[in-house]
Amino acid sequence: MTALSGRDARLIHDLAKAILTEPEPVRVWPLLMERLTTDLPVDLAVLIDLDWQAGTGHALTGKPDWLHQAPLDALIDAHMRAHPLLSHYAHTADLSPLTLDQIAGDRWWKSEAYHAGKAAIGIDRQLALPLSSRPGQIRAVIMSRSGRGFTDRDLEYADLARSLLDTVCAHEKAMFGLAALGDPAEYGITSREMTVLALLDEGLTARAIASRLRIAERTVVKHKENLYRKLRVHDRVTTLNKARALGLLPAQPPSP
Repeated sequence: MTALSGRDARLIHDLAKAILTEPEPVRVWPLLMERLTTDLPVDLAVLIDLDWQAGTGHALTGKPDWLHQAPLDALIDAHMRAHPLLSHYAHTADLSPLTLDQIAGDRWWKSEAYHAGKAAIGIDRQLALPLSSRPGQIRAVIMSRSGRGFTDRDLEYADLARSLLDTVCAHEKAMFGLAALGDPAEYGITSREMTVLALLDEGLTARAIASRLRIAERTVVKHKENLYRKLRVHDRVTTLNKARALGLLPAQPPSP
């Protein structure tokens, strides 16, 4: 690779600084998605977590905010095995950023999977940043933009950004204070839903959570509804009690 330009070196420096100085750990991944969409730039960026063997997965967080209302999990479950980039990472040890144009054959651009993604979220040209994960799992940031392909400069930036994001993944549980807790993925609970759950546990209202995360209040309400459904509860207090019983939240300290 050629030496990174001064502008791109500054972008990587600023991205690392943003990670290190973010005062609220729950904001780190949304911040990263926002910065990636701006720095490359791309139309959207989404963090996904897949169980390749089970054929299921989740979109954990993404930008812009309308992605939280898109049927991403349904798209993943229906078409993940047909996606050229995801299939490549599932069957190799490769962790280098790659584009659809590098991997996909002619059949992809005519496939049902491509057209479903195009209709739902405007998938066109894509760049993937694969992150370290357990065997049989895929965690990656997928970025997309319409019309323009990705350049060598984009791939150089993505390679450096990938190493930063991998560091975030390595410390994710520590940042969220969840090192000794249960695995939310067992219940289909996404990273963003866990963030909302933790803030509910702090006693914040939907409006306050929306302000803290800089998202729409209706998006917070949707996350709450998802938590209720996944935990099979119907109100906030029962949600918090069940989440504690399942090890998704820390036990309450004993009263003095």
